[in-house]
Amino acid sequence: MKHVLPLAVAALGLAGIVTLATPQPARAVTCANGVYRAGCAGPNGAAVVHKAPPPPRGVTCANGVYRAGCAGPNGAAVIKKY
Repeated sequence: MKHVLPLAVAALGLAGIVTLATPQPARAVTCANGVYRAGCAGPNGAAVVHKAPPPPRGVTCANGVYRAGCAGPNGAAVIKKY
């Protein structure tokens, strides 16, 4: 009986060390990139980033045979040539 108790304690201690030393499964992180927002979700929660609006577009002008004019973000101006 004197030798059984230390062997049992040593076996339980060794089993505990082996359990703690085994590698844990990987914690996956999933990311997505949407039209309005982008973000990632992992085991500790999620992070969402709102995207900035696109920069304003400039004015586009054209000079055709029949018409000339410019089109911008607030509308268009057309000049008829005939």
